[in-house]
Amino acid sequence: LNSMADRGVQPDVITFSAAISACGKGGQWEKSLELLNSMEDRGVQPNVITFNSAISACEKGGKWEKALELFNSMEDRGVQPNVITFNAAISACEKGGKSDKALELINSMEDRGLKPDVITFSAAISACEKSGQWEKALMLLNSMGNLGVQPDVITFSAAISACEKSEKWEKALELFNSMEGRGVQPSVITFNAAISACGKGGQWEKAL
Repeated sequence: LNSMADRGVQPDVITFSAAISACGKGGQWEKSLELLNSMEDRGVQPNVITFNSAISACEKGGKWEKALELFNSMEDRGVQPNVITFNAAISACEKGGKSDKALELINSMEDRGLKPDVITFSAAISACEKSGQWEKALMLLNSMGNLGVQPDVITFSAAISACEKSEKWEKALELFNSMEGRGVQPSVITFNAAISACGKGGQWEKAL
């Protein structure tokens, strides 16, 4: 990117978006934000892909507040968030254990006419799991069917972990036993969470 100016080539929005994404993948969230902030000075308007890359960089760096700050600044800069933007912001909240913020985001998607996908739900359920909100995790899982979104093994694992952390072994087993009926094969992570839930509930026979 820096060598482009020396060669008389002006970077465009695609160049910046790719560079911001590269910095994010390399764990350089501050550099991603520097690039984003330098764009307008260089006469380049960021688009939704640019913001998605920058929010994702903050999410990877564990900076949920910065991610939400960027998310909230988008419309003032004439850019509408899409499902990928919401997923990145919800994932940032999940890493910060901010389930209330994640739920606010998922609720605001419908107001904008955006349909959450399985990634959205998995991240929000995981946020609930990290903050000990097992009832909210199950509420989200149950609401997926109403929207025609099929949960996958990651969604189930997060919901079972939420029950396990709150010592709701019966709920954890109920979810585990419902998976195959819904066409989802449990993974080793799912099994670990279900077995741990049984252990916490003193149900060693069920764990075996």
